[in-house]
Amino acid sequence: MNRFLLRAIKYALIVLFVMGCSTQNGLARKRPPKWVKQRPVSSKYYIGIAVVKKNPEVNYIQMAKNQALHDLCSEISVNISANSVLRQFENNNSFHENFQSKIQTSLVNEIEGYEMVGAWDNKKGNEYWVYYRLSKDKYLLLKQVKLSKAKRTAQNYYEQAKLCEKRLEIYQALNYYAKAIDAIKKYLQEDLSVLTLNDRFDLGTAIYNSIQNIFKRTQLTAQRKNIAIEISTAAKEPIEITATWLGDNQNTSIVNLPLQFSFVKGAGILNQEVNTDTEGVAISKLSKVTSHQRLQEIEVGLNLSEIWNRNNANYKLYQFFFTPELAPKCKVLLNVKRLKAYLVYNENIFGNTTNRSILKNNIKKELSENFFSFTPNKEEAKVILNIKTNITKGKIKTGRNYKVYIAYLDFAIALTDNQSGVEIFNDAIYQIRGMKPIGYSYAVKEAYDEAVQEIHNTIIPKLNQLDLEN
Repeated sequence: MNRFLLRAIKYALIVLFVMGCSTQNGLARKRPPKWVKQRPVSSKYYIGIAVVKKNPEVNYIQMAKNQALHDLCSEISVNISANSVLRQFENNNSFHENFQSKIQTSLVNEIEGYEMVGAWDNKKGNEYWVYYRLSKDKYLLLKQVKLSKAKRTAQNYYEQAKLCEKRLEIYQALNYYAKAIDAIKKYLQEDLSVLTLNDRFDLGTAIYNSIQNIFKRTQLTAQRKNIAIEISTAAKEPIEITATWLGDNQNTSIVNLPLQFSFVKGAGILNQEVNTDTEGVAISKLSKVTSHQRLQEIEVGLNLSEIWNRNNANYKLYQFFFTPELAPKCKVLLNVKRLKAYLVYNENIFGNTTNRSILKNNIKKELSENFFSFTPNKEEAKVILNIKTNITKGKIKTGRNYKVYIAYLDFAIALTDNQSGVEIFNDAIYQIRGMKPIGYSYAVKEAYDEAVQEIHNTIIPKLNQLDLEN
């Protein structure tokens, strides 16, 4: 009996002990951990802690993790080595700010080796807390492994670029330098020194200096720096550019170098992308000048559209290594002349031919500003411009205390090649209305003004589309 009682008491004590432990654990889970109350400080670990509101509609656990890792990365300082290529851009604040921002983003996206220390579900406050840490020694080791790999890759591209440079394969060399930059872009703040059989050098600085050396030694020269051309006609001779490598002992023609031809003042149609031939010469045909500017400018430079492409993720970085303002270029000036035209003008007002010159002079002024240079000598004109205008009376509108006179103007224009006699353009505008009180003469004057505006808006754009070479 006593043995049975003792056994019962023993079992009861065990049950009470287990229940007590469970109660204590439950209380512990309800209480916030120490790292929630006070952020830990460690010399061995980078620490990231985050808290988010629990929301069943989003993955708040993943959100807390992302924020904690971002917090962890913010403890990792980005120090610029004394030997870093970034010292080349010390005065460029925008570059430094952009680089710092990209480094932090890269850290968050690529951080590894971290561990989760703990999480706390605050049911009362509807919060979720999480704590991550990363060993500083482990981070440094992983960083060195990645840096060494990036340096090996960049050095390989650098050596390939140097080989191309020796063969004067300039475009290929620049592309290899771009690949080398891409390989080390996340480590530009580091000492990028590498060892070779002959010496030790910093990759970032060497790449930058090599690109600048190519730009300095590549010379582009226009055969004709000034070209006279008539608007809407092709240049009699193409634009020729010679590419030369300025060597230490002798100059050499650069073969198969891609060049870009572009208008920096004015506008026109020309071959924009041309490679130099076996003589180092690039030829671009200027098919047509479409701008009205009298002095226009074509710039010719290296065609590095892939490297200088604004859609390229490395665009801003490449801008500092491949400094566009220092890249080789040359300019060709275009002195654009108006087409020499002889004007035949006929004006009829209310059934009578007239020699009034008001409308004639206004039309000549408008056409001179945009297209033609008029000559009194028919023989030296390239085209004959035949203009006819006819003005008719409209109704007189009257009302209480007013009387308005209406006039209508019809305008016709024809353009003929003076040499062949072939009509190359014709157009007309009908029923241009002038409406004024007092008398028909005022209505005619308003019709004149309206006609000049209509010519500017409708006739001139059509004239600009002409190709007078065909």
